[in-house]
Amino acid sequence: MPYSTLLFDYDGTLCDTRQAIYHSLQQVFRRHRAPVPTPAALDEVMTLGLPTLEILQLLHPAGPAADVAAWVPAYRAIYAAEGEPLVQPFAGAPAVLAELQAAGYGLAYVSNKNIVTLGTSLDRLDLRRYASLVVGEGSFPDRPLALKPAPDMFYEAVQPHFLGTPAANMLMIGDTPSDLLFARSVGVPACWAAYGFGDAVTCMALGPQHHISDVRDVLDLVE
Repeated sequence: MPYSTLLFDYDGTLCDTRQAIYHSLQQVFRRHRAPVPTPAALDEVMTLGLPTLEILQLLHPAGPAADVAAWVPAYRAIYAAEGEPLVQPFAGAPAVLAELQAAGYGLAYVSNKNIVTLGTSLDRLDLRRYASLVVGEGSFPDRPLALKPAPDMFYEAVQPHFLGTPAANMLMIGDTPSDLLFARSVGVPACWAAYGFGDAVTCMALGPQHHISDVRDVLDLVE
């Protein structure tokens, strides 16, 4: 069945945010005089595609949960000031989005990233214009949604926006287990972006219908 709507994750799928995230995480630990995570520890945690709070909790398990939760605003401030300038689209990503939009595909960005941070990045890189829907953490302040891999974003945002489009005609493109499990939970085919954060063994074991080694390979899936 041909795909008519493509759902893209952001970090590690459309944009290379590794430097931005690693720098910001290490800086927030320095600011709070806590042991700074090693690059190896960051690599391991980032394969999971978790929200910021869960990442901080995994990296600093000895810290009281309430204290670590209070780090989230500091992390976001550091990311906005020092991390975001390090973010760049993967080679070819803007051209892929432009070609898909011109061909009439429905496009959405479905991310666990804070919606303000996500919006700032999309605007700076001029990527917002390609998608008719942008969903992130905090998109609905009046009714907070559970993040990927929970299905909430699909049923509360994606499905109503693309009303009448069967799940089988959508394709979720993402780089971590959170993306692949999200797709599975709502019956949407999945494509693993092997160039991102996710671990190959873990992600392929989840049985994505497709996998790509370059964002430009998406075009081969819709021809």
